[in-house]
Amino acid sequence: MLPFPQPLPLRLTNSVLRLRGCTGVTSHACTAAGFLRQHVSMHSQGAVAGSQSTSQQTSGSRLQDFFAAARRAVLRGTVNESNPETVTQLANMMGAITLEELGLDEDMVSDPFLGALKLHLRDSRIKYMRIYEDPNLTFGLFCFPAGAVIPLHNHPGMTVFSRLLFGRLRVSAYDWVVQPAAPITSGSARARLVCDAVIEPANPPLVLFPASGGNLHEFTAETPCAVLDLLTPPYVPPERNCTYYRVQRQAMGWPVSLPGTRRPVASQKMRVGDEVELEVFEPPDSFEVVSGCYPGDSVS
Repeated sequence: MLPFPQPLPLRLTNSVLRLRGCTGVTSHACTAAGFLRQHVSMHSQGAVAGSQSTSQQTSGSRLQDFFAAARRAVLRGTVNESNPETVTQLANMMGAITLEELGLDEDMVSDPFLGALKLHLRDSRIKYMRIYEDPNLTFGLFCFPAGAVIPLHNHPGMTVFSRLLFGRLRVSAYDWVVQPAAPITSGSARARLVCDAVIEPANPPLVLFPASGGNLHEFTAETPCAVLDLLTPPYVPPERNCTYYRVQRQAMGWPVSLPGTRRPVASQKMRVGDEVELEVFEPPDSFEVVSGCYPGDSVS
């Protein structure tokens, strides 16, 4: 995705992650609460099938086995919602990758702030560490300092696998009520909330699809955390750009009180299944992603 090992500043724009003439992507998988439960079930049911058909040979490295299986499946065109067995197998394999293979420490799970120290997450910027990129997929690590946010954004025509490695991450995700024929890059449209939950390392990997599973999502790091991310196909402007959205603000009005009381009616918290209007917007200048040197094992 990005030229390494030289760490260089990145800026996420309304189209795609840009690095001084080079391009990369920003992507994270989201899931509805029900979809998360489905993957817990898939994780258990698919454990035996695991790598039998997707991973035909093992290398002794769970990281390499997952990557090789994913690349084969991508080339066969079976990484999609129409092939749940393949998706389940890949999710199981991603969940088996050890932190050591990624250059991380198991003690980061119990102490996320130790992870922030070891990964040099000194300010509000998010770090992206590229593991692999080709025209068919991108594979890497996103490392968040506490409080960092990736604004709500889309993944047009993409399938994404994500696994939280350590820390706590809030996921707010939506799908379009009416799937557009082309990505919505201006104006607004109705979307349905499919997830608003905090995930932890014990959760199985999350998966999103082009039209389901929370294709539009926002990530907020409640503690320092890291996410292993595989996306296919990659962002390729202008065909597949990254567009950012926000919930359209309601018109301001005078507070309304409940009958017989002087207390204003409290705004209701959104629930899964609720619909909102999402509008295109440009992220603030404070939103920044920088490249970092990947410390783990290579894949091929």
